Amino acid sequence: MTNFCDSKTAEEILNCSKRTLIRYRQQQRLLEGIHWGRNPSGKVVYNADLIKNLVMCGGSIEHPDHEKFIQQYLDSLPENQPRQKKGRATAAV
Repeated sequence: MTNFCDSKTAEEILNCSKRTLIRYRQQQRLLEGIHWGRNPSGKVVYNADLIKNLVMCGGSIEHPDHEKFIQQYLDSLPENQPRQKKGRATAAV
């Protein structure tokens, strides 16, 4: 399960101000749909696991280890899971 957090927690992880956090989003240093998104009520939420990994990779979204971590996250999303075949169960004879 993905660990999402609010902006206050994201600021603590990144050790930055609220304004800097917004600037990171505007400058594509945090990617929408990857590092942040909006919940159903429209509030911005952050993927804490990906942000922590980004910090460990020196803040570069292009760092090879961070790119691998992003890919693992994307692969784990329900919409990227293989579909199960639907059909009738065969009756035991």
